[in-house]
Amino acid sequence: MLDGRFVCQLRYHGQPFPKIINGKVCATYDSRDIVKFVHEKKPSLDGKPIEIAFTNQRVMI
Repeated sequence: MLDGRFVCQLRYHGQPFPKIINGKVCATYDSRDIVKFVHEKKPSLDGKPIEIAFTNQRVMI
């Protein structure tokens, strides 16, 4: 728990899509794939609001 919120880190091995943002190539992920991955790993979160943040190669929910 962090400030009354559940925090969990999951390793996500999906391939990012390259995208040019402000002249720089950035790694982007499809948000639908991320949400699907989270619900597969943590089915108790299905139907609940989640906030996703990225740290290196982990998905923080």
